[in-house]
Amino acid sequence: MEADAMTTLRAITGAEGSNLLVVSKDKSGTYEAITDAVSDAKDGDMIVIFPGEYNESLDIRDKDIILLGLDKNTCIIKYDTSVYSTPVLNGAAGLFCNLTFYGYRPKNAISVKDTSENTITPDNLDDYFSGYVIHIDDNYEYGHSIIFNNCNIISENNNCIGMGMRDHFSASFINCYIRSVGVAGILYVHDPDSLEYAGTDMHLIFKDNIWENYGYPYVIFAKSINYMNSINLTFQRVTTYCYASPMDEIYVPGNAYSGTDLRLAVAGLAPTLTPVYVMDNAKYTECIKSLRNGCASGFPGIYYITDTGNGNASALPSVSAPYYIQNAFDHTGNGWAGSNSYHLTNDSFGNTLDEMNFVR
Repeated sequence: MEADAMTTLRAITGAEGSNLLVVSKDKSGTYEAITDAVSDAKDGDMIVIFPGEYNESLDIRDKDIILLGLDKNTCIIKYDTSVYSTPVLNGAAGLFCNLTFYGYRPKNAISVKDTSENTITPDNLDDYFSGYVIHIDDNYEYGHSIIFNNCNIISENNNCIGMGMRDHFSASFINCYIRSVGVAGILYVHDPDSLEYAGTDMHLIFKDNIWENYGYPYVIFAKSINYMNSINLTFQRVTTYCYASPMDEIYVPGNAYSGTDLRLAVAGLAPTLTPVYVMDNAKYTECIKSLRNGCASGFPGIYYITDTGNGNASALPSVSAPYYIQNAFDHTGNGWAGSNSYHLTNDSFGNTLDEMNFVR
């Protein structure tokens, strides 16, 4: 039975694993917990996950394996990600198909501390940051790839995806639904901070995705650390629902983003192809609740929440936009959206947001 299943699954995924490990909550498989199957798996092995809710934080940073759910809506891997050290998945390589990754926040979650007047160290991250759903930041990435195919990635806390790139590495998110309703956005990504893993052979790819970002104004936070690094960034048919606001307390003054300031676009002073819908309502929290429960129009684009009722376009020190670009010394770079290290490929097209589309 398992041999036949392995042949079928190899044909579907193109995998060449030597073992098939089956996880099922009803004890019909070899394992009841995904963590136990991961512990026994070797490079190239495939873990098949039967429907169920698996309350686990997976650490797969030292092997290249396959996790295949039988149905993404019923094969749910979830965990309390209210502290930094417990992502749903800590990974570096492999293939993940037909799964829901859900980082939830319990009602009794302890709030993180303010970082403005404190020293952050690797030992106290849990005190100041909540966790990602998917965390990819390990030297094992070098020479490997990681792929998420037909997955849901949902966060009630930090960014849905937190990623530190390495040279000779690619990360792909294909046909994924990604939703953030926490204190951060869809993606936080930075280039390598070590010369040993710096380089120009790095690839970050999103194809046929739906993004919903209703917890934080920045959909993407892209950080450039080292001028030696170059990351190829590809977006294809990424449909985005997000929001922006003129309120400068939720934006970062050091944003090196070089695109359209949404305050100017709303005031009719700057052109944009991105659909912008004005939510002319001074009750900011009510607007956010409305977005989380489903936009009134249901159309993708940027829902601009005004704070004065007239689309304030005053010259504030920050930028109202769905991107936060952080470069060394906050200087605008020549890369994607003002970054130093990120470069949009000409394979980028068909996206809701202007900056994701390659313009010749």
